[in-house]
Amino acid sequence: MKKISILGLCLVAGLTMSAQKSLMKEVESAIKSGNFDYPTVKSKVDEITTNPETKNDAKAWMLGGNAAFAHYDALFLKVQMGQEVDKKELGNALIDGYDYMFKALPLDTVVDEKGKVKTKESKKITKSIIENHASLFNASESLIQMGENELAYKLLSTYVNTLNDARFAKIKENLNPEFLKYAHFYKAYVSLNTSKYDECLADCDKALELGYNEKQLFDVALGAAFASQPQNLDAAYSYAEKAYGLYGKQDANYLKNIININVYRKEYDKAKAFLNGLLAAEPTNAECYNLMGSINDAEGNRDAAIENFKKAIECDASLAEAHYNLGKVLADKAFAINDGLSADISVAEYEKVYNTQLVPLFKEATIYLEKAYELDEQNLGSKALIYLRNLYSNLRDEENLNRVNLM
Repeated sequence: MKKISILGLCLVAGLTMSAQKSLMKEVESAIKSGNFDYPTVKSKVDEITTNPETKNDAKAWMLGGNAAFAHYDALFLKVQMGQEVDKKELGNALIDGYDYMFKALPLDTVVDEKGKVKTKESKKITKSIIENHASLFNASESLIQMGENELAYKLLSTYVNTLNDARFAKIKENLNPEFLKYAHFYKAYVSLNTSKYDECLADCDKALELGYNEKQLFDVALGAAFASQPQNLDAAYSYAEKAYGLYGKQDANYLKNIININVYRKEYDKAKAFLNGLLAAEPTNAECYNLMGSINDAEGNRDAAIENFKKAIECDASLAEAHYNLGKVLADKAFAINDGLSADISVAEYEKVYNTQLVPLFKEATIYLEKAYELDEQNLGSKALIYLRNLYSNLRDEENLNRVNLM
């Protein structure tokens, strides 16, 4: 049997360790020089931190963090000098730095000859994490403007998580409280844009708790709540109520949100009571009548819906949605009459119903739908045209049918 040399194995292990330590020195020297190619240095760091001999060495990971932060500093200096820099590269350098440092910290334990556990690099690692913290927020702003939401999310998540880590309490002690509420809001914004809806709502809650109650916060929260309904419908209702109380005069959508949620839940009486309270104080509020008409329509009470939509138009003739809703409910009423006719009805009897009941409703509906198209083609045009084509076809009006078909 061939003998295995224990000495040979030790020599090989020693050479491997020596090679990794040598590589660490190369990395350290490159960082100290202040002039190095980051991808090259990073590949060496990745080799060191994946090698079994050095992967649990805190210094190996710390060197990776130092290299990443040094690369960020070099790029940021170019920005300050007015040079063009890839903002994504800036952000990724920070993320790399924090990833390396957070992996280094728990590995930094040294047991002395008396068996006491001490740290060797932790002060340096902690100092570096604290010193670069503000850069996370600053780098995220330009990335948000660029639409780089995933990277901005990583930066802001790291920013917020670091703030809430007791090991870095010094950051929060020296931080202007205003920054914290903005950080939570911006994180909510990028969470919405990356479909992290629950996280978005959690950050909106935190920002609101910290005193951030700008209109855009409610818009972001409602966007996340409605995108993830029905599980977040309670949150949507709560934010819509708060937003209406603060900004209802300048944005009617908050009132619509409240009513639409009530209608979705079939809480019609609750919705009508809310609107009646508003109408008692503002009897010419066109939007309230328009919403009341929508509730009536949802209940199946078309006549009451027609009455309220007409009141809305009397109060504000420029309210395009009221024109569309009125045209739609008039058309639906006509179609319901038509659908309710017996299959055995004679041609003469049908023509009588057609001329006395259907045609007047069809014609009246076209007036309001044409007006809705005129007032708000962008938002209501396509929906109005669907009804108009159907109505002109039923009116046997080829001239207008050809016209709307070309619109």
